[in-house]
Order: sequence, then structure tokens, then C-alpha cells
Amino acid sequence: RFCCVCQPLPPASGSPPLACNRLSFNMVKLFGRKTTKEEQSPLMATGDGSVTSQRQQERAQRRAAREQRALAMKGARESPSKSSKKSNKRQLSQEDQDEKDARLGCCTKFTQFIVKIVHLIDALIGITFIVYGSLIYLHFEEPAMEAVITSLSFGCIVLLSSLMGIFGFSFKTCKRCGLVFSSWAAIPIAFCYTFVIVALLGSPDTYFNYLTEHKDVLYLTDTEINAIKKCLPVFYIVLASLAATEICRFWILREIRNRLVRYDSAKKRIASSSSNRSQLTESLIGDDYTYDEGEGAGHDV
Repeated sequence: RFCCVCQPLPPASGSPPLACNRLSFNMVKLFGRKTTKEEQSPLMATGDGSVTSQRQQERAQRRAAREQRALAMKGARESPSKSSKKSNKRQLSQEDQDEKDARLGCCTKFTQFIVKIVHLIDALIGITFIVYGSLIYLHFEEPAMEAVITSLSFGCIVLLSSLMGIFGFSFKTCKRCGLVFSSWAAIPIAFCYTFVIVALLGSPDTYFNYLTEHKDVLYLTDTEINAIKKCLPVFYIVLASLAATEICRFWILREIRNRLVRYDSAKKRIASSSSNRSQLTESLIGDDYTYDEGEGAGHDV
């Protein structure tokens, strides 16, 4: 028989020595406590993995929260730089657009020249009808009032539209509103030309009988009335050309007006930006001059 410290026990004694008993008690107590802790520890437990899985889930959640915070901080850092880039790009595009609008091409200038000639022709036609109607009304006691009203009304419309067009080309006020009026006035003028063509094609004898009856107050003779009858096809072509010209003027004048409004706005913005730059340069030069004077005065002292 041996004790726990490998010493032989006396055969006659029935119990181990006192020291051996104490040592054995302490060893049993020590190993028993370690076993109990291992059984109580959730990490060392082999049969139950619920606590381990719960901790893994918590770690995953914390990791996801950290990643979200990192992404949010990265977006906050990048958003000011993106907005500044967009603003710079917008500013550059506006400056480029102003430079583009501030230049009128050859086609635009040629179109303006043609439209101005049309306005001058309309002005001459309007003045002619106004003068003709005034002569009929003033020089005769019993004038042909139908011819007077027609001549004065048509002449005033044509002359007013041409004058407004010339005003719109010459002045920039109210975004060239004169061109808007002139373009829309082209529609009733074209309608008048078309109405005369249709009326003459429908019943030419009615109008020629009226001319024959009032030839004295209309400053006409039989020879001139017969010449007008013979030249009716040419008269139709002239009226159709004038109507087509007015319709084209309506469409083209609107485009020209929009182009000129952009041109005026671009010129205004460029002039304001250049004036601001000149003022800033003058202020900087003035600051440098005062600084140099102050520095020279200090050296003199």
C-alpha cells in the first residue's frame, strides 16, 4: 500500500498518516474546483453552444455598425467635394454659353438683314395705302368709303408692324418686345393677302364693277382697269409671295428674337463680370499702394 506521496504505509495501521491525509484532501479540493469552473464556463462547455452563437451575432452586429459609420463618414467627406465640382462645372458651362451667345454667326446676321428688308418693304406698302386712302377721303366730297376704310386699316396695320420690328431691332428694351409684336402682326397681314386672292378668284367681276363705278374717286381710268384685268395672274403671284413672306417672317422673327435676347443677356453678364474684375483689380492695386506708402513712411521714421 502506498500513499499519494509514494511512501509505504505501515501494515499494522488502518489509516494513512495525518500529513498524507491533508495533502490528499488539498489535491482533491483543488482539482474539484477546477472541474467545477470548467463546467460553469460557457466557452469551455461542449454540449451547449447558444452563448457562443449569441456572442458571434453581437460581434457581427458591431462590425456592421462600424462599417456603416465608416461609409457615412466617407460620404460626408466626399459630398462637399462633389458639390464644389458640380458648381465649378456649372459655372464653367455658363461662361462658355455666354461666350457662345455673345457671338452672332453669319447666318444670323444674313437672316436679320433679310428680315429688315422685309420690314422696309412693309413700311413702304403701309405708307402707300395710308396716303392713297387719305387722298380719296380728303379730295372728294363723296369718297368711296369702302376703299378708304380698307386702305387706311390695312396700311396702318402694315406700317405699325414694320415700325415695331425696326424698333425691336434697334432697342433692347423689354427683351425686344417690338419683334414679338411684329412677328404676330404678320399673321393678319398674310390673312389679308390670302383673302384678296380668294375673293378675286371667286368673283372678280364684282370688284372690277366696283372699280369702274368709282373710278373717278379712285384715281383710275378704263385703261388702267383693263390692264389690271389682264395682269391678274401676275397679281395673284405677287399677293401669294407676299403672304408666304409674312408667314416666313412670323417663324423666323421669333427665332431671331430669342437669339437676340440670349445675345443681350450674355453681353450684359460679360460686361458685369469684367467690371467686377476691374473693380477688384483697382482695389488690390490701391491696397498695395497704401501698404507701400506705409512701409516707406516707417523706413523714413
